Amino acid sequence: MYKLPEKGLRFISEEEKRQIDWTTIDLLSSFGYFVECDLYYQDQIHNSTKDFPLCPENIEITYDMLSPIQKMCLQKIYGRHSYRQRKLTASFLSHNQM
Repeated sequence: MYKLPEKGLRFISEEEKRQIDWTTIDLLSSFGYFVECDLYYQDQIHNSTKDFPLCPENIEITYDMLSPIQKMCLQKIYGRHSYRQRKLTASFLSHNQM
């Protein structure tokens, strides 16, 4: 299991980024990185990751994004015809689609 950061978080400079050899990072070290990136999820990898999409994100889920079954449950159980909630979600959506 990987350790979670507790303190000492900081942004690194462009020069520091260029000096990182991402292929040799020790994953069990007490020092690590978070990477922020734009992600394009290519269609050809959807099938190989269909059971667990990569890179979950904290996005706002709206009523229009719910499946017909989810909408029916929302209506029958809660009597609601609207929904808006932030969730950590693994999906195949590109960033520009969210």
